[in-house]
Amino acid sequence: MKYFLSFLLVCQISFAQSDSIIARGQRLILENRKSEAIAYFNKYLLKPQNKDQEIALLLGLAEVYKLKLKYNKANTYYVKAFDLLKNSKNVQLKFLYHVKLAEFYRKRTLYKEAIKELDKANVLLKAYPINDSNLGKYYSRKAAIFTEYYSIADSTLLYAKQSLHYATKAKDKDNIFYSKMEIACLYERQNELKRAISEFESLIAYAKDNDLVQNEADVYINYVNVLIKNKQTKKALSEALHALEFSIQHDLLYNQNIFTIKIYEIYKELKNYKKANEYLEYRQLLSERYYKAEHNKFLFELEEQYKLGEKENQITIKTLELENKNKQLSNNAIQFYIISGLFLVVLLIALLVAYFLRKTRGTNKELQFLSQQNEFLLSEANHRINNNLQLIIILITVQLDKIPENEGQEIRKILKKINSIATLHRHLYQSDDRRHVDTYKYLKDIQISFADLFSEHGIATHFEIESIELSADVSMYLGLLLTELCINSIKYAFLDQEDKEIRFELKQDKGSFCFSYSDNGVGFSSVDVKPKLIDQLCRQLRVAYQIDADRGFHFSFEKSIN
Repeated sequence: MKYFLSFLLVCQISFAQSDSIIARGQRLILENRKSEAIAYFNKYLLKPQNKDQEIALLLGLAEVYKLKLKYNKANTYYVKAFDLLKNSKNVQLKFLYHVKLAEFYRKRTLYKEAIKELDKANVLLKAYPINDSNLGKYYSRKAAIFTEYYSIADSTLLYAKQSLHYATKAKDKDNIFYSKMEIACLYERQNELKRAISEFESLIAYAKDNDLVQNEADVYINYVNVLIKNKQTKKALSEALHALEFSIQHDLLYNQNIFTIKIYEIYKELKNYKKANEYLEYRQLLSERYYKAEHNKFLFELEEQYKLGEKENQITIKTLELENKNKQLSNNAIQFYIISGLFLVVLLIALLVAYFLRKTRGTNKELQFLSQQNEFLLSEANHRINNNLQLIIILITVQLDKIPENEGQEIRKILKKINSIATLHRHLYQSDDRRHVDTYKYLKDIQISFADLFSEHGIATHFEIESIELSADVSMYLGLLLTELCINSIKYAFLDQEDKEIRFELKQDKGSFCFSYSDNGVGFSSVDVKPKLIDQLCRQLRVAYQIDADRGFHFSFEKSIN
């Protein structure tokens, strides 16, 4: 009996994958022919051959609307597929549903929900044999979660290789592509840039050969990034411009946004401020379109929970009705009237509860809508402020190019401080939490902004920054402090010495953090150092600081995180 059941499960092999109708629809998705795919799936959904095909068609529609950034619509089809799956015995489709829903949540950066769906798929994997194609998709999503949420490189590589193994066996070109891209991205993070570039170029060729449109647009993002890291700036610009045209041609709004940002940053680095400003304005237009597509970010999740809850309530009420009817047949007339009366009371209570729930739900939806509107407006305001700060930086930089080097020092100091505030603001409006900032990312960006100056003056740097969540105000003062200290060291600390070094540490210890900055310059050795701006910033932070200028310059303080 056991072997017979196993045989049935193996023969069941995912209907959605083997059915030629579904395969044709998936091909349209891979070729980015989204409108054709929607019409195609809807055509066969009018008269599906069986329930399994109907589920696969619904999952296909959900996939298309996800790619079109219409998450509410995609969620509607996932809910419909779930309703049918409850009465289905097709384990492959149930497994695939959980994997696809995990990717749906991951795309929205709802990682905890995505992990829950992968755990549900894992329960099925332990109990039943799963086909190679679905296993490839499952391990691919596991690799993505370990990259984006856990940041564990070894686990990412393990799951990516497992995904590639199963995808190759199933000849799943889409999954082969994304498995290889996860591995190529690991090479980039490990600073094996030449190897990463070679892998990305192979993937671009693979996507072209197999008409994988979305895949080709996605790999260009990583390819441009690694070219920039490898200092191939002009090639990165050429590839980013080509990728932008490709994304426009295929109406890939998310990719257009990313490439416009990259092109703006490259032109800014090349000091072509006219072009940088042009793409900054273009990016603003794209961002407005993108935010409009996204501003109902959490409504789909609320709607899904409501619909599932409503279905469960209907099932519960029907079960009660059946139980009451069975009791009516077995009891006498008195019991019949008593049970009928109780049933009517229960039904009346259920109706009253449903009435009040409906009123409450309407109020909650309105409040949720207003909350989302406020969030959208705040994002727009933050976005515009950040653009204005970038324009100010460009305008000041243009003016600096017209001023002699010795006359522009103070303006350059101001420019660095404005850039520090702009960096903080960018971190704030890109984060879901507007009140806190990840110090590692923020202060690392400030270090990167000084990279050219450090290199120009021959200064070695050693920055050790722990990832600590601090309030926006505290983070801003830390950024301004680090900026001012770096400027002072570059300007005053080093005289004619060859060995120039700056060290900075930010470490967390038992509910507090320690800020420590030092250089080995001799410029302050015979001076009583009392920097006014640094003193004022420390007053704002309410910290007592220590300065030691006997052997180089040393500045430090400790502050409670709360």
